[in-house]
Amino acid sequence: MGNGEYGISAIKLVFTIAILAVFITGIVFLVQRLWEDTSVKDVETDLLYIKAKCKVINDKHIIDENQQLLGENIKEYPENEEVNKIVSQSDKWYKLTQENLEEMGIGVLKAEDGYLINYEEEDIIYAKGIERDKEIYYRLSDLQNVELQEEQEEQEQQNTEIQQQETTENSNATEETNQQESLNPETQVLEGH
Repeated sequence: MGNGEYGISAIKLVFTIAILAVFITGIVFLVQRLWEDTSVKDVETDLLYIKAKCKVINDKHIIDENQQLLGENIKEYPENEEVNKIVSQSDKWYKLTQENLEEMGIGVLKAEDGYLINYEEEDIIYAKGIERDKEIYYRLSDLQNVELQEEQEEQEQQNTEIQQQETTENSNATEETNQQESLNPETQVLEGH
């Protein structure tokens, strides 16, 4: 083997390593994105579950005033300034303790993450926040509104694409019909009379 063959092998090795680095970076980015999407859905699912349990508790409370609402009624939440802004606007927020979560049957969640419920509005605050598209959402209703808006925008985009496709198809059909009529000799004879 000559020196030229070692040079070619080294170039091939560097090229192969560069391709592998790009490939691995892409996979890491994809896995990270999927992980973020999954974690948002997991937290949202937990919040929906708490909301359903709290709705049952509130319905029982409405029917029987002796049935107590779970949680400690709070007027401020000093642990998080953003959450405190929401809580301080209303005196209807209840902070759920670990005991409350276990009583609901969802003891796998940690109360220190900060679960607050507004029984009347049927809304939940998750004090740790849910990051989605570089925005942090604390209220379940805010997150659901963003998802609803995204779904509507996606639906509008699909409708626009369908309309454009139909317009293109109609235009192509009209053009094809005109071409066939101009090539048909019977049409030309009839037009001449």
